[in-house]
Amino acid sequence: MTEPVSAVAPEVLIDVRDVGKTFANGVVGLKNVSLQVRRGEVVCIIGPSGSGKSTLLRTLNALETITCGEIHVLGQSVHASKADLNRLRTHVGMVFQSFNLFPHKTVLQNLMLAPRVVAGVGEPEARRRAEQLLAKVGLADKAAAHPGQLSGGQQQRVAIARALAMQPDIMLFDEPTSALDPEKVNEVLDVMQVLAREGMTMCVVTHEMGFARAVAHRVVFMEAGEIVYQDAPQRFFDAPDNERLRGFLGQVLK
Repeated sequence: MTEPVSAVAPEVLIDVRDVGKTFANGVVGLKNVSLQVRRGEVVCIIGPSGSGKSTLLRTLNALETITCGEIHVLGQSVHASKADLNRLRTHVGMVFQSFNLFPHKTVLQNLMLAPRVVAGVGEPEARRRAEQLLAKVGLADKAAAHPGQLSGGQQQRVAIARALAMQPDIMLFDEPTSALDPEKVNEVLDVMQVLAREGMTMCVVTHEMGFARAVAHRVVFMEAGEIVYQDAPQRFFDAPDNERLRGFLGQVLK
């Protein structure tokens, strides 16, 4: 990978500077976005549909390209031509709206696959790690089940455990509860709260305002591809100094 950039302080794990993204059809996805996330920080990103939240998240591990600007993750230039993205992604776990589990493999096999194939972890250690993580997310009894035998909330907890199996430094969550039935949302949020308490560095795109208020160190509001406002949760939700954010919260918190 490229050498760490000296201007990025060691405690800053994600450094986004003046990033823009224009899609092939001419639609502007991101405009002059800058954001820093420090080790152990939980940052929740909210905003209306189409505001660029997921696009921003996906640029952090190069699932989306950028048109201009710079992104450094763990001191590495993500979008540099010589960036080792496979290596970077072993340090950055990502959980999507859809669970993306392998349906023909058991839950345990889903968790063991990446450590075995990508990281070269031995079978006994991969199994031990997988079993430990299944217990952590409350699914120790589902190791032999296949994803189709699980509820949506259970599948998403398996997806989180699978990402954690690579022992990442950063976890990215792209609306992880949006595909779930309402009664299954809290079982996923509970797992994420545990990770936050344990000091995991997390960027979370979410519509769950209660979660953002309770767990985030900082909440970011995006609109039309821009970061419009960001603040600590109490000020963000109770006394935001931004008219556009007040209008948005007035709609979603009704």
